[in-house]
Amino acid sequence: FSSTCEVLDMRLERDIPLDGLRERLNETLPPGIQVLGIEQADERAPALQSQVASAEYQVELKEPLDPSELKRRVESALGSASILRERRGKKYDLRPLVESLEVLGDTIEMRLAAREGATGRPEEVLDVLGIAFEETRIERTRLIFRPLLSKGEIASGAFGTTPPAQ
Repeated sequence: FSSTCEVLDMRLERDIPLDGLRERLNETLPPGIQVLGIEQADERAPALQSQVASAEYQVELKEPLDPSELKRRVESALGSASILRERRGKKYDLRPLVESLEVLGDTIEMRLAAREGATGRPEEVLDVLGIAFEETRIERTRLIFRPLLSKGEIASGAFGTTPPAQ
């Protein structure tokens, strides 16, 4: 897995000015990692990770599959009323966690839900499609947050980059 969209919430021992903080942090980070934005959050707000509603992934196939066969597999998965799976000894239905699934050439784009006690995982979807996880490159491209719940809680929205058009 790789990701072009990560979030971090942290608590500091003291207040510091936010002006110029993004630039100062970016100067110290390794190449390829950059801070895109900084916001002050209400301490009473829930942790950001707990507010993720879904995530978008782009899966690149290392070895191309027949496009019509791949589309058939995707349509079959999306047409299923349920996709029963087992993870860590617990049975669950993967189908309601797959919000979207689309084939674009040798790439599969998917949006998977993140719910209390159930999170869609791209490797599970790939397994249903008959694609070995090791034969892909998975990148999380966007996080979608739950709507703003009340004043002072996290801002709603999405974080991530839009991959360039090919």
